[in-house]
Amino acid sequence: MVSIDQIAKIRQRRVGKPNIVRLKKPPIWHFPSSQEREYMRILFSLTNELKDLIKKIIIPAIPQLIYEVESFYPSSDARKDDFQDEIKRLINTVIQDIKGKTDETIAEAEKVGTRIAWYNKKQFDRITNSVFGIDIFIDQPWLQDQLKLFASQNAQLIRSIPAQELSQVAQTIERGLQEGSRFHSMTQEIHERFGITRRRAKLIARDQTSKLNASLTKLRQQELGVEEYVWQTAGDERVRPSHKAHDGKKFQWDNPPKDTGHPGTDINCRCVAVPVLEGLLDI
Repeated sequence: MVSIDQIAKIRQRRVGKPNIVRLKKPPIWHFPSSQEREYMRILFSLTNELKDLIKKIIIPAIPQLIYEVESFYPSSDARKDDFQDEIKRLINTVIQDIKGKTDETIAEAEKVGTRIAWYNKKQFDRITNSVFGIDIFIDQPWLQDQLKLFASQNAQLIRSIPAQELSQVAQTIERGLQEGSRFHSMTQEIHERFGITRRRAKLIARDQTSKLNASLTKLRQQELGVEEYVWQTAGDERVRPSHKAHDGKKFQWDNPPKDTGHPGTDINCRCVAVPVLEGLLDI
């Protein structure tokens, strides 16, 4: 919490000023857009390598699988599970080859979490200094736990990217072999999956960046003694109507809006909470 010495310094700066003088309006609490883009770049690097491995290892093996199915099991009723072992072998080869890149991505994501926390503190320091005229130092006993939670959750999400992609690829090939699909049909479906996986990676980067930023914003403001905030949207065409309806309105940290939660907690939300500092510390 804010120390007694800091309260005294803030009050000292206000001595002799008329009661009608109010605290300065806090500047905008910026969203960590550069950290979000960095996280996207890291995840896109993983999805690109995964795509290349699928093209290199799995897709070239499909014609032989089709040939063997049609040669030895001309009846569709006999196709069933006979080639699942070969598909599993191909999938496992990709899993082993992508493991190093996955681990590297998890380590890079953990660093992004640290940079989000640094950026969030920079916003806190900029706003409090602008309003109070001094640097405010607060305890942060929760910070390491927040970063560990971010690292753990994102490690699971990152591992799920190749796992889900390869599971869908296996299902596409198995279904195609059972139904007698052509090579072009199967590979087209696999290529369409690449776009879905990339969009999911983008969603993970944006959503996880926003959630960590929102959590740290709430904790830092509450540590300072802030009870209310003003909802601020990203101000562009991507803002959802329910979030736009909250823009400029006051909300309490202990009573989040029922339809959206606090800024940044709703999926893919880029909104932020601007602290209400009037009346803070009985100034």
